[in-house]
Formats: sequence, C-alpha cells, structure tokens
Amino acid sequence: MSAQRLQLWVSLVCLSTGALMLHYRIHPPQESLTHFWPTFFSAVDLVGVSILFLFKRTAVWALLLNSFIAYLGIIMMSDLSIDAALRGVIQISPKEQPIVWLLQTTFADSAVLLGDMLVGMALYKVTIARSEGLAQL
Repeated sequence: MSAQRLQLWVSLVCLSTGALMLHYRIHPPQESLTHFWPTFFSAVDLVGVSILFLFKRTAVWALLLNSFIAYLGIIMMSDLSIDAALRGVIQISPKEQPIVWLLQTTFADSAVLLGDMLVGMALYKVTIARSEGLAQL
C-alpha cells in the first residue's frame, strides 16, 4: 500500500471512528430503534467500508457503500434540522443571527460526512490509479 493510499485510508478510518463515537454518544442505540440506525450505519462505515478499501478488487464496492451512507446521512440530518426548525426547537431566526442559527443545525455534521465521502472518492482514485499503473490521477 502506497504512502498516499495509507494516509487516505487512515483519514477515512479516523472520520468514521469519530462519527461512530459521536452517534453513540448522541443517539445511544439501547434507547430506541430510531437511535440504533445512526450508530449502525456509522459502524458499517467504519468496519465495512474500511475493510473493502483495503483490497483493490473491492474498492468499487467500498466507494458505493461509502457514498450511499454519506447520501443517506446527509438527507437524514437535513431532515432532522428541518423538523427541528418547524417544531420550534431552533428558536433563532436565520435572518437575525445566521451564524448562530447555522451552528444549531446539523450543517457541521453534514460537512464532516461530505468530507468522509470525498476522502473515500480520493482513496478510490488512488487505488485504481495504482492498480492500472498510472502515475497521475
């Protein structure tokens, strides 16, 4: 495994580990089935995607699974923010204090998940470029 590929893989594992720990703390899976799913998909991202990216043959499956989890997570977290705004949980107006309002949404979580997906895409490109003998991406 090349140094660049190893660095990207470690970055992906660190992002996934952070996501799993964060979801486990915020949504303890033993509380309800609704809280189980975020932790489950974070665990699949950590274990399943990381293992699939270790092998060149399964890198495409790792990319697909990582992208699916990222899209699903972004959609679900956006829905959570919209629901919280409609129920009045977020009581700050985006017109009056846009930065404070943005910090109370799940935008930061979605940005981390987008970063996870982009690291996975870069790892896939490096894996495929190395297997085809290409020097550049």
